[in-house]
Amino acid sequence: MTTDTAPPPPPDSRPAPEPPAGKRRRRLLGGVAGWAVLLLLVAYVSVRTDAPTVREQRDVVAAMPVVNRALGRLLSGAGPEVVAEIGGQELEPGCRISPMRDGINLVGILTLRTAEADAPALLDRIAERLPADYHARVRHRPETDTHTLRADAGEFVVISGAVTDPGVVEFTAETGCRPSPDVEFANTLMGIVLNDEAVRVLTALGLSAPEFADDNPTLRCPSGGVARTTRVTVPGTPTTPLGATLGPVVGPGATVVTDQPDSYAYRTASLGVVVTLTETGTRVSTTTPCP
Repeated sequence: MTTDTAPPPPPDSRPAPEPPAGKRRRRLLGGVAGWAVLLLLVAYVSVRTDAPTVREQRDVVAAMPVVNRALGRLLSGAGPEVVAEIGGQELEPGCRISPMRDGINLVGILTLRTAEADAPALLDRIAERLPADYHARVRHRPETDTHTLRADAGEFVVISGAVTDPGVVEFTAETGCRPSPDVEFANTLMGIVLNDEAVRVLTALGLSAPEFADDNPTLRCPSGGVARTTRVTVPGTPTTPLGATLGPVVGPGATVVTDQPDSYAYRTASLGVVVTLTETGTRVSTTTPCP
């Protein structure tokens, strides 16, 4: 009696013997370690070469030049027909980066004054003159008489602009909530002498002119020059309308842009001047434009 049996498989088709458990574990640990080293290398290269991917990766100090450059482009794009006032950069604490982490928002401010009818068109002109990568867009809503501009200055800095009053266009460039700086900001105003035009205006209004300015914010212009606002607020307000008093003072070569009961603005060949009545007194600002 014979029994049929299957021939044994060829030697090259037989399954390889299982490696010992210890050897498998060592291979697994080696692969994990290699993968970890690769991830660390990629992360190092990314940190050294890549731009930040979220705004929380840059504190407000690192964002300051971006805000300054953005406002400088706005001022330059406005052209010489406006009277500008640089508001400087303000820190707004109280925001939260996360439920457990406080932050701070940096806001740069720029105010432009022009003829009342020209304010909406000013937004259009500035949007056209901003770099293409700002992706500036303007919206006009005649039904609500609102005119706004939005743009992206890069590094997560957002530009907003709007016609806030007849002939007044206000811009902000803000960083959003960022980590607070590790160092305190110091007041860098070191006795900026009030310029002759501001002294002349205050004298004409019958108000005492101090020797030094209150603040002196600057903007870096695209051309490489600097625009600068010198501002001072003194106690008291004039007893006569601003226009009636300052009209004869500004001279034949000046152009009056705003003549309101509480504000008066004009420009000369080298300066823009804004006089504003406030709750604390009379504020005079003079601004040198972008070259």
